[in-house]
Amino acid sequence: MASRSLDDLTPSVKDKAERWRGMCALEGIDALIYCTLRSNEEQDALYAIGRTKPGSIVTNAKAGQSSHNPDKETGKSKAFDAVPLLHGKPQWNDAATYLRMGEIAESVGLKWAGRWTGRLREVAHFSEDGK
Repeated sequence: MASRSLDDLTPSVKDKAERWRGMCALEGIDALIYCTLRSNEEQDALYAIGRTKPGSIVTNAKAGQSSHNPDKETGKSKAFDAVPLLHGKPQWNDAATYLRMGEIAESVGLKWAGRWTGRLREVAHFSEDGK
C-alpha cells in the first residue's frame, strides 16, 4: 500500500510539503496528503488501469518513471498527491481549490501537475522534478 508519510519524501520535498500544507491551512484549505512513496509494483498496477484493467487511464508513468517511486539515491519519493477536504470529506472535483493549492505549491518551489499540457493532467499531483 502506498505511503502517506511525509517521512517517505526526500528531505527537500518534505520541507516544501510542510510549508505548502501550512500555507494552505492559513488560507483555510484543509488538504490531505494521501500518497507519498509508491512501490514499483503499485505503479505498474496503476499504469494497467485503462489499459489491461478496467477503468479510465490514471497515469502515463510505468514503474520507475513516477516521482512517487523510490529515488535511486535515497529510496524516498519526490512527489505527493493531495486532495482538499470539506468537513473531512475529499473534494475530488473542487477545481477552484485545486488551482489555489497548485499556486501555493508553485510558490514554495514545487511543480503542479495541474499545469501539464500534452499529457495527462493530474490536479492532485505535486512534485519537485515535474514528473
